[in-house]
Amino acid sequence: MIELILKRLLAAIPVMLIVATVVFLMLRMAPGDPARVIAGDMASEASIAQIRTEMGLDQSIGTQYLRWMGALVQGDLGHSIQSKQPVTTLIKARLGPTFSLAAWAILLTIATAIPLGVLAAWRHRGLADRGIMAGAVLAFSVPAFVVAYLLILVFSVKLNWLPVQGYSPLADGVGRYAQHLLLPTVTLAMVFVALITRITRASLLDVLGEDFVRTARAKGVTERFVLFRHALRNAAIPIVTIVGVALTTLISGVVVTETIFNIAGVGRLIVDSVLARDYPVVQGTILFFSFIYVFVNLLIDMAYVVLDPRIRY
Repeated sequence: MIELILKRLLAAIPVMLIVATVVFLMLRMAPGDPARVIAGDMASEASIAQIRTEMGLDQSIGTQYLRWMGALVQGDLGHSIQSKQPVTTLIKARLGPTFSLAAWAILLTIATAIPLGVLAAWRHRGLADRGIMAGAVLAFSVPAFVVAYLLILVFSVKLNWLPVQGYSPLADGVGRYAQHLLLPTVTLAMVFVALITRITRASLLDVLGEDFVRTARAKGVTERFVLFRHALRNAAIPIVTIVGVALTTLISGVVVTETIFNIAGVGRLIVDSVLARDYPVVQGTILFFSFIYVFVNLLIDMAYVVLDPRIRY
């Protein structure tokens, strides 16, 4: 297991390097001048040139890249152009809302999707199977922002049960914390519940047709034991894979959800930084999300080995 972790960590280094380089070049090639944004519409050309010099934007792209990579190797993501604060400080300040939203969304997804997928496979071609699959197709087809606005319209505007937007930390009380997170959590989890339900059903149907399942049933093993002990365990590899994909995609989906519900998380930080042309913050947050992707993929690889000892890397 330790050898696997080391191999994956070493393989992640060139991936992170490529991501960092692509992000750097894309931001530098994008139209617009952050110095003009900071200086304002009424600033003189001399003031803009001075700001550009202070930011190092008057240097060549190659020089800027080498300076940035040198600082990155030392763990320095730079300072925000707008607030002058370290990028790491800004990210740390936004981690709470983002991790809370992502964690509750993935827990809701797993707790809902896997039982629904098992039920659909167990009642294959029955009324429950058709109803679950119809709901899954519908949920997968509706964009997240549409779901968000429908939930806000019903539960916030019409019924006045839940707040429209904002985030309340756990320190302010469990009730307020749950009220502010409920709608964005459901919004974020909806699509992934549909996806994982369909994958769980398909994987279980393949396993339920195997000889060892028929043998277990012929021996008088209870249906619940067959489903959860024999079938679900052997169908776990594709389910774990899609859960990992959902988790990484869910983290990027936080950007849209946080914007709609006005949650001051890392996703909202990216949007604000892109609009302000704040290069260091955009680069730092994208690298942060890239690290999360690599970490989740490492967890998936470790889960493969645990679920199926025959797998070797």
